[in-house]
Parts: sequence; C-alpha cells; structure tokens
Amino acid sequence: MKHILFTKELLLLVVAVFVMIATSCIKEDLDQCYTLKLKVENIKGDDITEYGWMESTDLYIFDENLNYLEKRRLDKNFIRSRNEIVLDGYTADRSLRIVAWGNVNALGEKQSVSEAQTIEDLKVMLKSQDGLAVTPDSLYYGSEQVLTKAGGVAKETEIVIRPKVGTVTIETRGLQEQLGRMGLRSSVDCDFYLNNTLSGFDYRGTQIGDSVYYNPEGAWNESGVEWITPTMQTACPGQDMAVSISANGVSLGSAKVDENGDPIYTSAGENTHLILEWGEGGTLSVRATVRPWGVVEEDIPMH
Repeated sequence: MKHILFTKELLLLVVAVFVMIATSCIKEDLDQCYTLKLKVENIKGDDITEYGWMESTDLYIFDENLNYLEKRRLDKNFIRSRNEIVLDGYTADRSLRIVAWGNVNALGEKQSVSEAQTIEDLKVMLKSQDGLAVTPDSLYYGSEQVLTKAGGVAKETEIVIRPKVGTVTIETRGLQEQLGRMGLRSSVDCDFYLNNTLSGFDYRGTQIGDSVYYNPEGAWNESGVEWITPTMQTACPGQDMAVSISANGVSLGSAKVDENGDPIYTSAGENTHLILEWGEGGTLSVRATVRPWGVVEEDIPMH
C-alpha cells in the first residue's frame, strides 16, 4: 500500500512540474513569451529607477501591423524592484511595439488617454477648459520594438522612459510696491499665468494639440510680502512663452523675454525658475534660470 501511495505522489509531482514548465517562461528557452525590464532615466541619462519617483507606468502593446492588443500597468514597487516584465501569450515569431507612459493620472484625472485601435490613435492630452489647462503629472515616455527570432528574444530588452514635461517655479520681488501703485490691498491674493504650450502628446511622444495656458499654484512667502509658487509646477515644454501676474483681475505686469532679451521657455526634465521684479516705474523684468531636475538630491515633482 505504501508503495502505491508513493507512486501516486511521484506521478502528481511529475505532472505538477510539467505544468509549470508548460505555462511559464524559462530563461534557457524563451519561445513561450517575451521578457523585458523597465528603466527610468532623468534627462541627463542617469538611472533613477530605484528612487521610487515613478508611481506607475502603463505599457500599451501593439502588434506587427501596429494594431492595439492590450495595456499592462506596472506599479511603483514593481518598477522600483526592477522586476522582469513577462509578456505571456505571445509566441516568439511575433514582433511587438510597446509604448510606455509613466505617471499618467498618478495624482488624479489630469490627462485623458484616447482609446487606441491602432497606434496612431494613442494620445495623452491635458484636461483643459477654455484654453486653461490642468498642470500635468510628471509624465515619462518611452517606446520599444520587441523583436524576436527562433529560440527566443533576439537581445536582452529594456524599455527606457524619460521625462516629457518640465517644471516652473516663480517668485516676486517688490510686489508690495507694485500693489500700492495699482491701488490694491497689500494682502490681496495674486495669480500667476504661464502661456503657451501644446496640450498633449502622440504615440511618438511628440507634442500635439491646441495652445493652452496654465495658472500655477501660488501662495504668500513666509514673510507674507511676496507671491511664490510653493512647489515646482509642472508644464509641457514650450518656447517663446509669456509669464504674467494679476490680482483681482488687475494686471500687475507681464513679460515674454527675460532681462537679457532671451525667450522664456520650459523644457522636459528641467526647472525654469523665474524671478519677477518691478523697477521704480513699475516696469516688470524677469530673471530666468533653467536647470535639470530628477537628480539624486532633488525630488521628482508630482504636481
């Protein structure tokens, strides 16, 4: 009887091992499914995958004819741990195009993603009303063609995603004097405005859409005399932009170039710091500094 029971247990073990082999990807034989990893880089090309700045990443998968197949979502822990992405269900004789978008709607519904039947349908667009756009999430983008050959994947594959938006910080100098010139209370709240950029991206990560402007968050500084952005404010990349400030609908000044006559701009993976300063006659000038973000000592902005 013991011999019969042992034989049955051995047969069950053999069957279980066979099922595992038949339904999983083995590193020595990748005919059954693709495997790849996600890598997050800053604008300088530094690997920042493990710092946990990526809340989630959506993989949009298309076939050889660029028809939509499915979407896979990777969460923060999966990305940070550099886990292997297993695209099961696809044989080794196929070619897949994968478009990756990171941090889309990580902090609420800030972007809309079009339903894709083909790859050209895939668009990530900022939500806006009457030209005023919601500040985007800290979007990252990447694309990869997964090519295979008989016997498995042709090479060890990574999908690399990099920043697609920039940020802006703004502060005033001499605001109280300008409020006095305009006959406004010294404690009146102000509004920053930044324009213009395009409103979205296509499947290539190229900017598309309508021209939009932003109303970055503002607050009084600690001393209560200057108006500032309390954190880095995200914005799509834009050239020849304008910055302005108003209070109670009254314009306090605007500028399209900095104090050197150079255009004001935002670029992916960099922060544009603007100092708005009024001269004695109330003329506004702008000092602009642009520097990369996403390095180890800086936080990735998620606003």
